[in-house]
Amino acid sequence: MKKNTQNPNMHYQTHVFCCVNERPPDHPRSCCAARGSGALRDYMKSRTKALGIRDIRINNSGCLERCELGPTMVIYPEGVWYHFTEKEDIEEILQTHILKGQRVERLLLKPGQTFLVPPAEHTIDLKVIDIRRDTSDILLIEVAAGGENELPPFSAGAHIDLLIGDKYRRSYSIASDPSDRGKYILGILREKNSKGGSAWLHENVEVGMHLVASPPKNNFAIIQEATQHMLIAGGIGITPILAMGYQLLRNKSKMTLHYCTKNLETTAFIKEVQKVFGEHVVLHHDDGDVSKGINLDGILKQYPRGAHLYVCGPESFMGAVAEAAKEWPAENIHFEYFAAKKENPDWVNEEFEISLSRHKKILTVPREKTILEVVREAGIFADASCQSGSCATCRTALLHGRPEHRDAVLTEEERAENKTIMICVSRAKSGERLVLDL
Repeated sequence: MKKNTQNPNMHYQTHVFCCVNERPPDHPRSCCAARGSGALRDYMKSRTKALGIRDIRINNSGCLERCELGPTMVIYPEGVWYHFTEKEDIEEILQTHILKGQRVERLLLKPGQTFLVPPAEHTIDLKVIDIRRDTSDILLIEVAAGGENELPPFSAGAHIDLLIGDKYRRSYSIASDPSDRGKYILGILREKNSKGGSAWLHENVEVGMHLVASPPKNNFAIIQEATQHMLIAGGIGITPILAMGYQLLRNKSKMTLHYCTKNLETTAFIKEVQKVFGEHVVLHHDDGDVSKGINLDGILKQYPRGAHLYVCGPESFMGAVAEAAKEWPAENIHFEYFAAKKENPDWVNEEFEISLSRHKKILTVPREKTILEVVREAGIFADASCQSGSCATCRTALLHGRPEHRDAVLTEEERAENKTIMICVSRAKSGERLVLDL
C-alpha cells in the first residue's frame, strides 16, 4: 500500500476501543460483556473527563475477536492492546499509557497471543522470631520479614497460607495488631486428626527458621459502617477476632466480644484479649458440657439496628450461632471457617460438563473428581490452597450455569448471584453445564 505523506491533522489524538460485545449467556466462548467490560468502559470514560484528558475518544466496540483474552481494548494510533478486569487496571492505563506515553507491561497483549499468562505465585519469606506455648495444644508463632523487605500490610480478619514443604498448604489467621508492620502472630491449634500441617508446625518449628507464605488475604473484614460490632469466638477462632479488636479499639468503635472455651486453661491469648477488649469481653467456659456454655438465644434474640456479627470457631459452634441469629439480616452476619464444612447429606455427585471459555475447551467432570482436578489435568493453571472450600483461593468467575455451592466462603447473597464458584469443592446442579472464566 502506498504511504500517504499528506495525512490531515487528527481530530482526536487518541482512540480507545473497548470491546462490549455480548453473546448468549451459554455461549462456550462467552464474551467481554459477560466479564464486565461495559461498566469498566463507562468508568474509563468518566475518569478521562475527571482527569481533564483532551483529544481522546473512548468508544464502544463490537467483537474484536480476542474473546479468550477479554475484556480487551485497543488504543490507536499506536495499536496497543490491553487486557483489563478492574478499575485499578483502567486507572493504570490512563495514568501510564495515556498521560505518560508508556506501556502497562502487566496488562499488555502481544500480537498472536491466544491465552492469558498465568500469574506467577507471589510468596513472602518469614523468619520465626519467637515461639511460646499458650495452652497445652495451642502454639503461638511470631514471625517477621525474612529478608530486607517489610512485611506486607494486612487488615483485621486476614489470613496467610503457610507453604510447608511440597506437601502442605495451610491457612492461618493473623492475630496481631494490623498497625504493627514488624510482625505477624499466628495461633496454631494442634488438630487431633492433623494430616501434617499443624502437627508439623508443633513438632518442627524453631526460632530462626524461615517459612514461606502467601501474602495476606481477607475474607472476614470489618464492616466500617456498622453502628456496633458483636464478635463471637469459639476456641482458636479467637485469632482473627483479636486482630479485629485491635482495629476496633483504635477506631473507638462500639464492640462486644463473647469468647467461648472449655476452661481458663484452654483459653488462648487470654492476656491480649483482656487488654484489648477490657470490660467489653464476656468469657464463657462450659467445661466440655455445651449446656453450661454461652446462651446464644438470649444474646442474639434481638437485632440492634445497624449492628454486624462476626463469628469464628468450629463448624458446629458457628451453626448454633446461625440458628440463634435468625432475627439478624443475613448480610450482617459474617463467618470465618478454618476447616471444611461437613458434607450435606443431600449432595449427590453427578457427572457434568464445564466450558472453559478462555481455552475453547469443554471438559467432563466425573463423579469422583472436582472441577479443580479436571482443569489441572487438562494442563490449565488454576490457583488453589485449602482444597476444602474454606479459603477462597480458587474463586473463579462463573459466566453461566447453576452451580451447587459447597464452600464455606460465599455469603447467601453471593450464592444467589451465581457469579463466582469455588472450583475445589462446588459442582453443577443436575443437568447443568457451567461456563467458567478460565
